[in-house]
Formats: sequence, structure tokens, C-alpha cells
Amino acid sequence: MPTDNNPSALPSEVLLTFCKAAADSLRLNILRLLKNDSFGVLELCRILDTAQSGMSHHLKILSAAELLETRKEGTSIFYRRAILSTRGPLADFKESFFHSIDRLQLDSDILIRKTQVSDDRGCQSQNFFSRNADKLQENQDLIAAYSNYSGCLENLIDNEQIPAATRVMEIGPGGSPLLAKLSSSFRSILAVDNSSLMLEQTRCFAQSHNLHNITYLESSIDELPTETRTDLIVMNMVLHHLPSPAASLETAGQLLNANGRLLLIDLCPHHQDWARATCGDLWLGFEPQDLDNWTANAKLRRGQSAFLGLRNGFQLQLRLFNKA
Repeated sequence: MPTDNNPSALPSEVLLTFCKAAADSLRLNILRLLKNDSFGVLELCRILDTAQSGMSHHLKILSAAELLETRKEGTSIFYRRAILSTRGPLADFKESFFHSIDRLQLDSDILIRKTQVSDDRGCQSQNFFSRNADKLQENQDLIAAYSNYSGCLENLIDNEQIPAATRVMEIGPGGSPLLAKLSSSFRSILAVDNSSLMLEQTRCFAQSHNLHNITYLESSIDELPTETRTDLIVMNMVLHHLPSPAASLETAGQLLNANGRLLLIDLCPHHQDWARATCGDLWLGFEPQDLDNWTANAKLRRGQSAFLGLRNGFQLQLRLFNKA
């Protein structure tokens, strides 16, 4: 049997299982799609124009080869590419395999359908905010009120000794008191939201708190022009509303100036499915390792982190990432 100390001692069935999984063009497309994304079975069927029975068969083969992992999001199952161990059988081979297939381009029709699935997720989130803008902050407080983590977050910001001249972009600020902290600490704030109603809520909050160094832009982060450069991007309880979190983090990395920072506050994984209907969450939190991998792909280095357990069972992660 193979061991971590002797990964080359492979039984033939391990290698055969891997070779079987790799020897199909559709399965290769699945792995390429899941490089930085998670999709459910029906989403994969739609993107790859394949019947559900056939898709389930291919996913089973890839899972048997330990090339895929599943994650339960409420009542839904999402597939993602496996996080490879640095030890054990086929570790180096699998890493080389992933690197090789990632250099291949997906067909244009597949990319179009992938974009359509992502757009549908985004519309679902945007429609929720349009219907619930007036009570969103109240609903959000059911999960994590700002007062639950403000002290830790503001200490993290202060300890970084970020210059006051820093240009800040906050994605989806809503009416969170964090906006007042940012406004008092830094020269200028750009508030970005793809919902006009939520952006108006931000404007009202700023006016009522006499915050005068804020400008407003109606846009999603993925549609911002690359010349919209900034020194600090803040995403406070926002990432779990975005249709493609990894892609949005990659965009954030592109928007940051040299030596810029990304400040990310979000939930660790949980199983409280009511958050979907009540708060419009697309994702039920994130594994810290996933955030590390996605930000590394965006050429961001991990900085300070803090993890806070809340009385209601949720766990928050406060993460800083730095651009070299």
C-alpha cells in the first residue's frame, strides 16, 4: 500500500482509476470549469449541454479518482475541484495534470453558457436586494451585527497602520457603520453597489452621519473598468452574495495598486439554510483554505486573520490580503 513517506509505491488500481477519470474530454471540461468555481449538477448539465444521468456518471468517476470534492449548501450539492494534498499517492502527478489542463481553453459556447449561469446567479442576488433593501440590514444583523465584530475589525485596521491618504473602495457597503469608520480614517471612499436601491441606502447613511468624502458608483465588481484602481478594497459580508466568488477576488486583485490590501469579512461554512431566503445568501460561508487559494491565484498574499465565534452558531473570518 502507498504511504505518505513512499508515494511512489502505488497499487495499480489507484493509477487505473486516475487514468480512467482523465481519459474523457467531457470530464476534462468539468475539471477545467471547476478550477475556481463550484457548480451544482444541473448547472454543469446546462453549461456542458449534457443530460443529468450522464453528468452524474462522470462526476462519480471523477470523485472516485479524488479529483473532485462536494460541498453541501443547504439542500443543494455543489462540486468543486479537489484541494490536492502535497503528500500521498499521485500528488505531484495530479498537480502537473491540473496545471496542464488549465492551459487549455474551453470552447466558446461552453464559456457563453457558463457566463449565463453566473449571470442568473447575479440576477437572483440583485432581485433579492431590490425587493428587500429596506430590511436588509435588520436581516443581516440576525447573522452578524456589526457590533459583534467591530472592535476586532477596527483594531485590525488600526494595527495595519494604513496611511490616511489611502484610497478605499468598499463593495456593497449598504448602511453598515463600517462606512463611518472608513470615512474617518481615510482620504476618500468609493462606494460600489450593483443595486441602485442599496446605493441610495448608502447615500442616506452617509448624509445622516455627515460623511462627505464618499463617492458612489452603481456597478458590480466584475464590471468595474481596470483603471478604477485603489489602495484598499473592503468586502464586508458581501462575498457570499456574489455569483462567482473566486472570479470577484481575482478582479479585486487586478484593481489594487501595488502594495494594496484586500480586507475581507465573511462567514465560515455553516448549514443554516434560512440565510438564503432571509438574507439572499448565494453561498453558506467559505472554507478559509478556499479563500487562501483564490486570493493566491489573484496574486495576493495572506496577511493578518481573526476568527470569531458568535453565540448564534455562526463563525466569522476577518482576513487581510496584501498585493506584492
